[in-house]
Amino acid sequence: MFRFLTAVLAGTFFYVLISLSFGRDGLWADGQLREQRQILSNRVEEIKKINNGLELEYTALKKDPDVIAAFARKLGYVRNGEKIVKINGLVADEQFYFDTGTPIKYIEPFFVPEWFCKFTGFLMFFVVYAYLRLEEIKQKLSDFREVRMGRLPSSTASVK
Repeated sequence: MFRFLTAVLAGTFFYVLISLSFGRDGLWADGQLREQRQILSNRVEEIKKINNGLELEYTALKKDPDVIAAFARKLGYVRNGEKIVKINGLVADEQFYFDTGTPIKYIEPFFVPEWFCKFTGFLMFFVVYAYLRLEEIKQKLSDFREVRMGRLPSSTASVK
């Protein structure tokens, strides 16, 4: 019974160890998810900054007449009474690009499958059980040899 319980304990220990370290909900997968969360948090902050800048521009374009006039001039509009001087050969190179960054995709964390954790636990159970069984057989053979030689086995000897 001792062999069996010891082997079960060893198998369970290895299963839990591998599962907690490298399993689906283990420390390794958790670390990968934490890294992704940090990347996403940084990206959210960048998008918030872009959004705040766009809100400021929107408010300025909506309420400030000087900003409205400057933006209209960039688009080629003029006020009544203004004169335009066009110079041939010059190209207006102003285009408005708002950088929203690159999309971030969810990356599935890498982990050891559950079947592997269970297989390792069972394998350790069988290895430990076989080892303890072989040790018992080895002890019995040693005791048998001592009995055949006429000596009392060391495991049954008592101190008087």
